[in-house]
Amino acid sequence: MIALALRLSSLALLAVAACTPPSGPTDFQIVSGFRVDPTFNAFTGPCEIRYTLAEPAHVQIRIVQHGPDGPSLVRQITEERRETAGSRTAAWRGVGPNGLFAPQGEYTVELYARLDGSDRTEEWALTTIMFRS
Repeated sequence: MIALALRLSSLALLAVAACTPPSGPTDFQIVSGFRVDPTFNAFTGPCEIRYTLAEPAHVQIRIVQHGPDGPSLVRQITEERRETAGSRTAAWRGVGPNGLFAPQGEYTVELYARLDGSDRTEEWALTTIMFRS
């Protein structure tokens, strides 16, 4: 039980440290403050996906699981939609496309932001852990 708690603790740290910012030359970032809180637990409620947009952008958020057969889409949190600048919050309740809880494991929250009126896009990825106690 202690080993499991240590593993979950180290994985929770991974969720914060695994944020992958966009690469390449940019004048500024469209997205900042991208994080997932808390690590998902089926018994404590949804995890919140938080981010801030510097300018209006078209945003899409997806939950992907990377299993032995490769990545698979678990849930489309938002279709691509226009959002105004400012702080935003979305939620994932741990359910898959069938409406049932997704299996325990590691998931990647993918956030895509396309600057309004341009073809400039940022892709962000953050790993979170889903477990059931």
